[in-house]
Amino acid sequence: MADQKIIVITGCSSGIGMDTAVLLAKGEGVKVIASMRNLQKKDALEKAAGESLNKSMIIKELDISKEDSIVKFVKNTITEEGKIDVLVNNAAMVQFGTFASVSMEQMQALFQTNFFGTARITQEVVTHMKKRKSGHIIFISSLGGIKPTPFMEFYTASKFAIEGLVGSLAPFLRCFNIRVTSVEPGPVKTSVVANMEKNNQGRMPIGEESKESDDENMRLMKTFFAKYFATLAGMEQTGTEVGEVIKKCIYEKNPPVRIQTSDGVVEKTKEILVDHTGNQVTDELEAFFK
Repeated sequence: MADQKIIVITGCSSGIGMDTAVLLAKGEGVKVIASMRNLQKKDALEKAAGESLNKSMIIKELDISKEDSIVKFVKNTITEEGKIDVLVNNAAMVQFGTFASVSMEQMQALFQTNFFGTARITQEVVTHMKKRKSGHIIFISSLGGIKPTPFMEFYTASKFAIEGLVGSLAPFLRCFNIRVTSVEPGPVKTSVVANMEKNNQGRMPIGEESKESDDENMRLMKTFFAKYFATLAGMEQTGTEVGEVIKKCIYEKNPPVRIQTSDGVVEKTKEILVDHTGNQVTDELEAFFK
């Protein structure tokens, strides 16, 4: 169908990606290309898709960290579907731990998925959209892309990078009738933290740091997160609730460049944006260690 909206979503094996793919595939005149790195993890998505599977939803393999996978995926999608109307950049990794405990390999793996791979698939899709003078690129960012978070330095840095990319691309791509949006959720009920712990990505300090330093870091981290998460109480959303925000954004005639997914995130964003020195946010976060 020529008028069918083709929506590509990355990172659909669980969480926001899976829930958004299922939600959008239920709509009229839509075909969702739900991608994931490992097709052996597609069972949950297939079950959730129900009657949409192989009709309004197709599941495809895409390793966002690999150049050849990205190029092949985009080329095949355009050949098979004729176009890509919307790209939802959702695939991401999370890491936590003390700053010095994260290895170079872990840093590179996180940025390869969260930023470099995401930027690379966007390059491929934007080239196609510019020829058509139509399209919408959506990046799933985070409150962590606006507000710094100790012990998640590299994750938040990758999301800050996404925010910079969005803000820089948005005005330029409007010249080609392409819209760019950053969707900024707060805490979301997903399996991403469980996967992170399983993969030991949040390991505690290693290398030159002493056992005494390990114990002190662990104490500080537990103290911090106990108080930090208390400030997010009541803000947690489901992947489907975030998906509803994404859906609304897709169908808006003039979508925003940045959209927060809950009133709580809106308020925290306002607090951060008026703190031009950064001292207020830093003082607030420092207090969580005490």
